[in-house]
Formats: sequence, structure tokens, C-alpha cells
Amino acid sequence: MTHRERLETALDLGVPDQVPVTWELVGRAALAFTGDGSWRGQCDAHRLIGSSIFNLQGVGPEIECPLGPGYGHETVEIGTDGPWTVYENRIITPSGTLTERVKVGGVEGDPTLAKRVEPYVKSRADYEILADYLAERAKRARPGEGKRSAEARDYVRDDGLVNHWCVDSTYALANYCDSAQFILDLVDIPDQMSELMQLIHREREAAMEAFNQSAADVMVWDVCWASTSMLSPDLVRRFVIPEAKWAVESIAPGKRIVFFTSGKIRAVLEDLAQCKPHGIQHLDVLGDCDLAEVKRTFGKRFCLMGNVSNVVLAHGTIEEAIEEARRCLRAAMEGGGYIMTTSDEVPADAKIENMRAIVETVAREGVYQ
Repeated sequence: MTHRERLETALDLGVPDQVPVTWELVGRAALAFTGDGSWRGQCDAHRLIGSSIFNLQGVGPEIECPLGPGYGHETVEIGTDGPWTVYENRIITPSGTLTERVKVGGVEGDPTLAKRVEPYVKSRADYEILADYLAERAKRARPGEGKRSAEARDYVRDDGLVNHWCVDSTYALANYCDSAQFILDLVDIPDQMSELMQLIHREREAAMEAFNQSAADVMVWDVCWASTSMLSPDLVRRFVIPEAKWAVESIAPGKRIVFFTSGKIRAVLEDLAQCKPHGIQHLDVLGDCDLAEVKRTFGKRFCLMGNVSNVVLAHGTIEEAIEEARRCLRAAMEGGGYIMTTSDEVPADAKIENMRAIVETVAREGVYQ
């Protein structure tokens, strides 16, 4: 089988010739491995390692959002803080301006790593300005032409699947806020937060339309805020699950959708499974999902994707990487419907030799008879 065929078979809960191996290998690691952090560099990094291409960032959703008069978004370099370069991002509306400050480039060997030091929303009054901006985006957003998806499909060929990566409305709203204050606001002013998410959802509708019209194969629907490491199960069920269900129901025939999660999710895994995605990643090894138990409980309902330790990739020996692969095979290989991948993003200091050892181990020991 080709890499593409293996991934498709596993996502459809079938039995491929061997367990597919991929990673959340995105910009930072791709830049470290190949000198190119774009989606092309991500593909090249997979080929360098021998893994199946998946989880590409930078291909889509391809949407256009030309803002009207008085609205804008700009980034200005404002200085340095030790080894960091400090940027100010500005959201401009007729009702006011919001600013965010981000530091970039302060970690040697990981030059694109960014750290937000000041959020856009600094008080609840700022939500009024944000609502104005989000309403303008909701009104203007429309699908693009899909050229990048077609280019990616030609570049990936049979070495994997091309995906669009879309954060859900909860995650998108959280990106404007301080995380701790965002959680408090979900509890204290839930109706206002829901209204903001409804505005963001209109842009998600354009993103889904763009995906369905594109050459991409899989939508990676990012529901990181479904993690009970951050939200209670009740908050996940109120804010995250309904839109996740909508996303699955909106996928065009022949397309597939995978939920992206992290941290603790076991308490809401049944809720996520009821949405009926093709797969759920990453069943975080540092979270609360036991891979073998999840396989027994959900193995016939969605493709399991995970749960290789990124710590082992970066700091383990080759022997430890091989044992990590064997652990995952023992827990989830049986009967198909399993894709071996990392528990979250591959770090920039991951060792290629460890990743190759996992690919080679699975090629020997992850073969179906």
C-alpha cells in the first residue's frame, strides 16, 4: 500500500498492510529539519524520515476576508527584549483599536517560537470592539479559489493526505484573550461569549465550504479547548461539542474529518465520539487516556491516533524510541483503525534518528498478516 492508502484505510477503520506512522510535524520542526517551515518543508521532513504526510499546516482553509473601510489588522515591530523581538498586532475598527504584543525568536534553535505577553482583550469592555471586528469578518468571509490545496495535492502525491487545519470557534475566541480570564468569562458571561462564537462560526462556515470545494482530503478540526485540563466537562459540552458535531455533519461526501485534541479528554471522549469523526488525535500520553483502554472502548467507532511521547523523540535514546513504538503497537494495533502519531507537536529539538527508528520498527513489527 502507499502512504495515502494506509491512512485512508485506517481512518475508515479498516486493516491496512501495516500501521501508518505520521506525526504532528509542523512549522517549527520542519524548519529545524529542512530549513523550510512551510507546508512544503513539512512534506519534505516527512519524506526525510519515511513517515506518512499528514497534519499539514499552511494549506488551508483557503478563505478570503477583504475588510471594509475603517477595519484592518496590522503588525508592527516595536523593539527588543533581550534575545526576543517584540511585535504589536493591532485590530482596527471604527469603534476602537485592540492591541496584542508577541515576542519571537528568543530561543536558540527554535527561531519561530512565539510567546504572547499581552492579549487583545484586556477587559470585558474590549469584547465590544472585538464583536465589531468579528461581525465585519463574518460578513466578508468567503471561500477562496483553492489553488494552494491543488498545489499541495500535486506535491504530496501518494505520500500521504492533504488536510485543511481549522480551529473551532472556542479556540479562535480564546486566541484573543488571556487564557485564565477566558475561562472565567465562559463561566461568568456565557451568553456574551456564545454570541462572539456565533460570529466566529460564520467564518468557520466559509472555511468548511472552502474545504469541501478544495482538493484537500481531510479536515483537521482543532478542538484543543475540549481538554478537561482547561475546561470542565459541562463547559466542553456547551461550547465545543455542538460545533464539532456540526463540522462532522458538514463534510462533503468523500471527505474525512479528524478531531485534534490535547491534554486530558477522557471525561468527554464519549461526547466527541458521538459526533462521529473519522479519527481523534492525539490521545495525549501526558493526559488521561490509556491507549489500550481507549482501543477496547472506542476502537470500532473512530480511528485512534496517538500516543507517542514527544519527550522520547527529543530526549530519549534510539532504544527508548523503539520501545515507545512497541508500546503503542501492543495497545492499539490489533484489528486496524490505528494511526501511530505523536501526542502533540513535534518539538524543534526532536531527533530524526529516533523518528526513523519508530518508522523502521513499525515497518517490521506493525505489519498485519
